[in-house]
Amino acid sequence: MFQEKGIAFKKTFLSLNEPHLTAHRLYEDWQEDLGLSIAESERAVRQGFAAMDRCYDALREQTRTLINTLERERRLGIVVLGRPYHNDPGINHGVLEELQKRGYPILWQDALPLDADLLERLFGAELRAGLVDSPLSIKDVWKQSYSEHSSRKLWAARFVARHPNLVALELSSFKCGHDAPIYTAIQEIVERSGTPYFCFKDIDENKPTGSIKIRIETICYFLSRYRERLLATAGAPPAHETRDPPPPAEALLHEVNESAALAEET
Repeated sequence: MFQEKGIAFKKTFLSLNEPHLTAHRLYEDWQEDLGLSIAESERAVRQGFAAMDRCYDALREQTRTLINTLERERRLGIVVLGRPYHNDPGINHGVLEELQKRGYPILWQDALPLDADLLERLFGAELRAGLVDSPLSIKDVWKQSYSEHSSRKLWAARFVARHPNLVALELSSFKCGHDAPIYTAIQEIVERSGTPYFCFKDIDENKPTGSIKIRIETICYFLSRYRERLLATAGAPPAHETRDPPPPAEALLHEVNESAALAEET
Protein backbone atom coordinates (compact mmCIF):
# COMPACT_ATOMS: atom_id res chain seq x y z
CA MET A 1 0.00 0.00 0.00
CA PHE A 2 2.80 2.45 0.83
CA GLN A 3 4.63 1.54 -2.38
CA GLU A 4 1.49 2.23 -4.39
CA LYS A 5 1.45 5.77 -2.97
CA GLY A 6 5.17 6.27 -3.52
CA ILE A 7 5.87 6.29 0.20
CA ALA A 8 9.02 4.73 1.67
CA PHE A 9 8.05 2.97 4.90
CA LYS A 10 10.69 2.67 7.63
CA LYS A 11 10.26 0.49 10.70
CA THR A 12 13.52 1.07 12.53
CA PHE A 13 13.53 -0.67 15.91
CA LEU A 14 14.82 1.76 18.54
CA SER A 15 15.99 1.20 22.11
CA LEU A 16 15.28 4.59 23.64
CA ASN A 17 17.08 3.71 26.85
CA GLU A 18 20.30 3.34 24.84
CA PRO A 19 21.02 6.60 22.97
CA HIS A 20 24.25 5.34 21.38
CA LEU A 21 22.53 2.24 19.99
CA THR A 22 19.60 4.38 18.83
CA ALA A 23 21.95 6.62 16.85
CA HIS A 24 23.60 3.66 15.14
CA ARG A 25 20.31 2.03 14.19
CA LEU A 26 19.01 5.27 12.72
CA TYR A 27 22.27 5.68 10.82
CA GLU A 28 22.03 2.17 9.37
CA ASP A 29 18.46 2.72 8.20
CA TRP A 30 18.69 6.32 6.95
CA GLN A 31 22.27 6.87 5.80
CA GLU A 32 21.57 6.29 2.11
CA ASP A 33 18.29 8.23 2.01
CA LEU A 34 19.62 11.30 3.82
CA GLY A 35 23.33 11.10 3.12
CA LEU A 36 23.70 10.76 6.88
CA SER A 37 26.99 10.32 8.73
CA ILE A 38 27.26 8.54 12.07
CA ALA A 39 28.38 11.80 13.71
CA GLU A 40 25.27 13.57 12.40
CA SER A 41 23.07 10.74 13.62
CA GLU A 42 24.56 10.85 17.10
CA ARG A 43 24.20 14.63 17.24
CA ALA A 44 20.57 14.42 16.14
CA VAL A 45 19.83 11.77 18.76
CA ARG A 46 21.40 13.90 21.50
CA GLN A 47 19.24 16.83 20.44
CA GLY A 48 16.15 14.62 20.32
CA PHE A 49 16.69 13.24 23.81
CA ALA A 50 17.37 16.72 25.16
CA ALA A 51 14.09 17.95 23.64
CA MET A 52 12.24 15.00 25.15
CA ASP A 53 13.72 15.74 28.58
CA ARG A 54 12.64 19.39 28.30
CA CYS A 55 9.14 18.27 27.35
CA TYR A 56 8.82 15.98 30.38
CA ASP A 57 10.27 18.65 32.67
CA ALA A 58 7.62 21.09 31.46
CA LEU A 59 4.85 18.52 31.87
CA ARG A 60 5.96 17.69 35.42
CA GLU A 61 6.09 21.38 36.29
CA GLN A 62 2.55 21.85 34.99
CA THR A 63 1.38 18.78 36.91
CA ARG A 64 2.92 20.07 40.14
CA THR A 65 1.14 23.39 39.66
CA LEU A 66 -2.12 21.52 39.13
CA ILE A 67 -1.59 19.36 42.22
CA ASN A 68 -0.92 22.48 44.28
CA THR A 69 -4.23 23.90 43.04
CA LEU A 70 -6.09 20.69 43.89
CA GLU A 71 -4.63 20.78 47.41
CA ARG A 72 -5.48 24.43 47.90
CA GLU A 73 -9.05 24.06 46.62
CA ARG A 74 -9.55 20.56 48.11
CA ARG A 75 -10.54 19.14 44.75
CA LEU A 76 -9.84 15.79 43.10
CA GLY A 77 -7.69 14.98 40.08
CA ILE A 78 -7.63 11.74 38.10
CA VAL A 79 -4.29 10.08 37.41
CA VAL A 80 -4.33 7.84 34.34
CA LEU A 81 -2.42 4.58 34.73
CA GLY A 82 -1.81 3.43 31.19
CA ARG A 83 0.57 3.14 28.28
CA PRO A 84 1.58 6.03 25.99
CA TYR A 85 -0.91 5.10 23.28
CA HIS A 86 -3.78 5.57 25.73
CA ASN A 87 -3.29 9.32 25.25
CA ASP A 88 -4.81 8.87 21.81
CA PRO A 89 -8.56 9.76 21.89
CA GLY A 90 -9.13 7.17 19.17
CA ILE A 91 -7.82 4.49 21.51
CA ASN A 92 -9.16 5.72 24.84
CA HIS A 93 -12.59 6.33 23.24
CA GLY A 94 -12.72 9.87 24.63
CA VAL A 95 -13.08 8.66 28.23
CA LEU A 96 -10.48 11.14 29.50
CA GLU A 97 -12.05 14.07 27.67
CA GLU A 98 -15.49 13.25 29.08
CA LEU A 99 -14.14 13.11 32.64
CA GLN A 100 -12.31 16.39 32.15
CA LYS A 101 -15.49 18.03 30.84
CA ARG A 102 -17.10 17.12 34.16
CA GLY A 103 -14.49 19.08 36.09
CA TYR A 104 -11.91 16.42 36.91
CA PRO A 105 -8.39 17.35 35.75
CA ILE A 106 -6.53 14.53 34.02
CA LEU A 107 -2.94 13.83 35.07
CA TRP A 108 -0.69 11.38 33.25
CA GLN A 109 1.37 8.79 35.15
CA ASP A 110 4.62 9.65 33.35
CA ALA A 111 4.26 13.36 34.11
CA LEU A 112 3.86 13.07 37.87
CA PRO A 113 6.22 15.56 39.56
CA LEU A 114 9.49 14.39 41.09
CA ASP A 115 10.12 17.42 43.31
CA ALA A 116 12.11 16.48 46.41
CA ASP A 117 9.67 18.10 48.84
CA LEU A 118 6.70 16.24 47.38
CA LEU A 119 8.50 12.88 47.31
CA GLU A 120 9.56 13.43 50.92
CA ARG A 121 5.99 14.18 51.90
CA LEU A 122 4.62 11.05 50.23
CA PHE A 123 7.44 8.53 50.73
CA GLY A 124 9.66 9.98 53.46
CA ALA A 125 8.26 7.87 56.29
CA GLU A 126 8.85 4.65 54.34
CA LEU A 127 12.40 5.71 53.49
CA ARG A 128 13.23 6.41 57.10
CA ALA A 129 11.67 3.11 58.16
CA GLY A 130 13.85 1.26 55.66
CA LEU A 131 10.89 -0.14 53.70
CA VAL A 132 12.30 1.27 50.44
CA ASP A 133 15.71 2.63 49.48
CA SER A 134 14.39 5.33 47.16
CA PRO A 135 11.14 7.27 46.72
CA LEU A 136 11.13 5.91 43.15
CA SER A 137 11.45 2.29 44.21
CA ILE A 138 8.68 -0.30 43.72
CA LYS A 139 10.51 -3.15 45.43
CA ASP A 140 8.06 -3.17 48.30
CA VAL A 141 5.19 -4.04 45.95
CA TRP A 142 6.83 -5.72 42.95
CA LYS A 143 10.24 -7.34 43.25
CA GLN A 144 10.49 -8.84 39.75
CA SER A 145 10.36 -5.87 37.40
CA TYR A 146 10.40 -7.03 33.77
CA SER A 147 8.69 -4.19 31.90
CA GLU A 148 9.50 -0.50 32.19
CA HIS A 149 5.93 0.58 31.46
CA SER A 150 4.55 -1.85 34.04
CA SER A 151 7.04 -0.48 36.58
CA ARG A 152 5.89 3.08 35.80
CA LYS A 153 2.28 2.09 36.38
CA LEU A 154 3.13 0.48 39.71
CA TRP A 155 5.07 3.54 40.91
CA ALA A 156 2.30 5.89 39.81
CA ALA A 157 -0.18 3.74 41.72
CA ARG A 158 1.98 4.15 44.85
CA PHE A 159 2.05 7.92 44.27
CA VAL A 160 -1.73 8.15 43.89
CA ALA A 161 -2.35 5.96 46.92
CA ARG A 162 -0.43 8.42 49.10
CA HIS A 163 -1.96 11.66 47.90
CA PRO A 164 -5.45 12.55 49.20
CA ASN A 165 -6.37 14.72 46.22
CA LEU A 166 -5.69 12.08 43.57
CA VAL A 167 -7.65 9.04 42.39
CA ALA A 168 -6.65 6.33 39.92
CA LEU A 169 -8.04 5.39 36.52
CA GLU A 170 -6.37 2.41 34.86
CA LEU A 171 -6.67 1.90 31.10
CA SER A 172 -5.75 -1.31 29.32
CA SER A 173 -6.28 -2.46 25.77
CA PHE A 174 -5.28 -6.09 26.15
CA LYS A 175 -6.16 -8.01 29.29
CA CYS A 176 -3.66 -10.70 28.33
CA GLY A 177 -0.88 -8.20 27.60
CA HIS A 178 2.29 -7.27 29.48
CA ASP A 179 0.39 -5.52 32.26
CA ALA A 180 -1.86 -8.47 33.05
CA PRO A 181 0.34 -9.76 35.93
CA ILE A 182 0.17 -6.39 37.73
CA TYR A 183 -3.58 -5.72 37.49
CA THR A 184 -4.30 -7.08 40.95
CA ALA A 185 -1.19 -5.46 42.43
CA ILE A 186 -2.18 -2.01 41.15
CA GLN A 187 -5.74 -2.31 42.39
CA GLU A 188 -4.59 -3.47 45.83
CA ILE A 189 -1.98 -0.70 46.12
CA VAL A 190 -4.60 1.95 45.45
CA GLU A 191 -7.60 0.52 47.28
CA ARG A 192 -5.74 -0.49 50.45
CA SER A 193 -5.04 3.19 51.08
CA GLY A 194 -8.76 3.94 50.73
CA THR A 195 -8.14 5.77 47.46
CA PRO A 196 -10.75 5.35 44.69
CA TYR A 197 -9.68 3.08 41.84
CA PHE A 198 -11.49 2.78 38.51
CA CYS A 199 -10.57 0.89 35.38
CA PHE A 200 -11.48 0.40 31.73
CA LYS A 201 -10.06 -2.95 30.59
CA ASP A 202 -10.07 -4.53 27.14
CA ILE A 203 -10.30 -1.20 25.31
CA ASP A 204 -10.15 -2.09 21.61
CA GLU A 205 -11.57 -0.96 18.28
CA ASN A 206 -15.12 -1.50 19.49
CA LYS A 207 -16.69 1.48 21.21
CA PRO A 208 -19.58 0.46 23.49
CA THR A 209 -20.86 4.03 23.81
CA GLY A 210 -23.75 3.15 26.13
CA SER A 211 -21.68 1.32 28.73
CA ILE A 212 -18.90 3.94 28.61
CA LYS A 213 -21.43 6.71 29.26
CA ILE A 214 -22.93 4.79 32.17
CA ARG A 215 -19.51 4.19 33.67
CA ILE A 216 -18.44 7.83 33.37
CA GLU A 217 -21.65 9.01 35.01
CA THR A 218 -21.19 6.44 37.77
CA ILE A 219 -17.58 7.46 38.37
CA CYS A 220 -18.48 11.15 38.55
CA TYR A 221 -21.37 10.47 40.90
CA PHE A 222 -19.12 8.52 43.23
CA LEU A 223 -16.35 11.13 43.15
CA SER A 224 -18.78 13.91 44.03
CA ARG A 225 -19.97 11.96 47.06
CA TYR A 226 -16.41 10.89 47.92
CA ARG A 227 -15.28 14.53 48.00
CA GLU A 228 -18.29 15.52 50.11
CA ARG A 229 -17.36 12.87 52.67
CA LEU A 230 -13.74 13.98 52.72
CA LEU A 231 -14.73 17.60 53.30
CA ALA A 232 -17.22 16.61 55.98
CA THR A 233 -14.74 14.50 57.93
CA ALA A 234 -14.35 15.99 61.38
CA GLY A 235 -10.89 17.31 62.16
CA ALA A 236 -9.69 16.91 58.57
CA PRO A 237 -5.94 17.64 58.31
CA PRO A 238 -4.48 20.02 55.72
CA ALA A 239 -4.87 18.82 52.15
CA HIS A 240 -1.15 18.04 51.78
CA GLU A 241 -1.24 15.37 54.49
CA THR A 242 -1.87 11.80 53.38
CA ARG A 243 -4.73 10.02 55.10
CA ASP A 244 -7.46 7.46 54.54
CA PRO A 245 -10.98 8.60 53.63
CA PRO A 246 -13.81 7.93 56.07
CA PRO A 247 -14.80 4.22 56.18
CA PRO A 248 -18.26 4.65 54.56
CA ALA A 249 -16.59 5.65 51.30
CA GLU A 250 -15.09 2.18 50.95
CA ALA A 251 -18.50 0.55 50.91
CA LEU A 252 -19.70 3.08 48.35
CA LEU A 253 -16.65 2.44 46.17
CA HIS A 254 -17.36 -1.30 46.18
CA GLU A 255 -20.92 -0.58 45.10
CA VAL A 256 -19.73 1.65 42.25
CA ASN A 257 -17.20 -0.88 40.96
CA GLU A 258 -19.84 -3.60 41.02
CA SER A 259 -22.25 -1.50 38.97
CA ALA A 260 -19.44 -0.58 36.57
CA ALA A 261 -18.61 -4.24 35.99
CA LEU A 262 -22.25 -4.94 35.18
CA ALA A 263 -22.30 -2.03 32.73
CA GLU A 264 -19.26 -3.42 30.93
CA GLU A 265 -20.90 -6.81 30.55
CA THR A 266 -23.94 -5.26 28.92
